[in-house]
Amino acid sequence: MNEQTRPECRHWIGAEQRHCRKGDGVRRFVTGLRCPEHTPRALQRLPEIPPGPGWPARRQEAS
Repeated sequence: MNEQTRPECRHWIGAEQRHCRKGDGVRRFVTGLRCPEHTPRALQRLPEIPPGPGWPARRQEAS
């Protein structure tokens, strides 16, 4: 990926009047792209939920 298409955290840091803009470990949430420090659970000071087993093997596609 080039610099323009690199995903970055869009969390607004109010005290600093800027977006976070970190690019490492960014994931998509309902609230937008977030780095590990700004996920919804991290902002509530809760541990992240570990990933589950995923889709059952018998399931072919999402409904």
